[in-house]
Amino acid sequence: MENKTLTFISTHIINKAVVSEYKKMNNIAGYDCILVIDNSNLQIEFDTRITEKEFFGEKIKCFFFDEELHKELNLPYITYDKLNAKYSEVMWYNADYRYYYVKKYFPNYDYYWQFEYDVFMNGNSYESFLTGYDNDDADLLIVGLRDENICSDWYWIHGVDWCYQDDSLKGSFFPVCRLSNRAIDTLYNARLKLADIYKNLSDRKNAQWPFCELLVPTELANNGFKCKNIEIHHIALNEYDLNEDRLFENPDNLLYHPVKGRFLERLKNLRNENCKLKKKQKIRINLLGIKITFNSNKFIKIV
Repeated sequence: MENKTLTFISTHIINKAVVSEYKKMNNIAGYDCILVIDNSNLQIEFDTRITEKEFFGEKIKCFFFDEELHKELNLPYITYDKLNAKYSEVMWYNADYRYYYVKKYFPNYDYYWQFEYDVFMNGNSYESFLTGYDNDDADLLIVGLRDENICSDWYWIHGVDWCYQDDSLKGSFFPVCRLSNRAIDTLYNARLKLADIYKNLSDRKNAQWPFCELLVPTELANNGFKCKNIEIHHIALNEYDLNEDRLFENPDNLLYHPVKGRFLERLKNLRNENCKLKKKQKIRINLLGIKITFNSNKFIKIV
């Protein structure tokens, strides 16, 4: 029997770029596709969480989540060192939570692929990427899977000795990830269990709530799940700027992350910020009687 697989793009914004990626992912034989929307700030009206909406002339199967659903699943409001954090902070820090939301409403799949909203397929379809893993039975497919240790310079590794032993630590990167059905259940239960422990720590000053890129591979590897790196297609990890239609001149069918838009707008903001910085520094340093010059970047040369 063939595996049933659900693919989804997680997003908190709706623009042409996100719709374009959905179109590339939708209508691939053997895969179901949804757009998973954080509706906290968008406030799009819906009758049911699973519904069809039209964006930019395209009909899209959507799944809406928000803080209300979060409460239904009893998931903790915790980030790196803070209890009762804002929902937006919680969702950024705990990217695995979206799997638990999705599985509650789409429970009967063997595998679930999550792609972040700023992942770009430089081609017409995700089909070649997805089908390359059709015969792979790994419970976790992820980018950057590696062994970690408590002395690592990776920021998220520090302060987790309350829940993990040094020789059990794994790291990863989360823009693209596939989890099996049973792996999602294990991770969900781990989050609930760790929350109880964390909330009852006598001293949380140096205790860090495990980041998703640490927790997911560490929990699964320590519990005997099959974990593998995504290797079939190279994923270029550098910031790229594209217009909302997301067109490269030379399609290569590779994945890119993070892809950011509004390049000219952001460049203008950077220049304005640079001008303000120069003005402030001129006033401050001239008051001190120091001669200064500026180069073309954000650096000040004191002469």
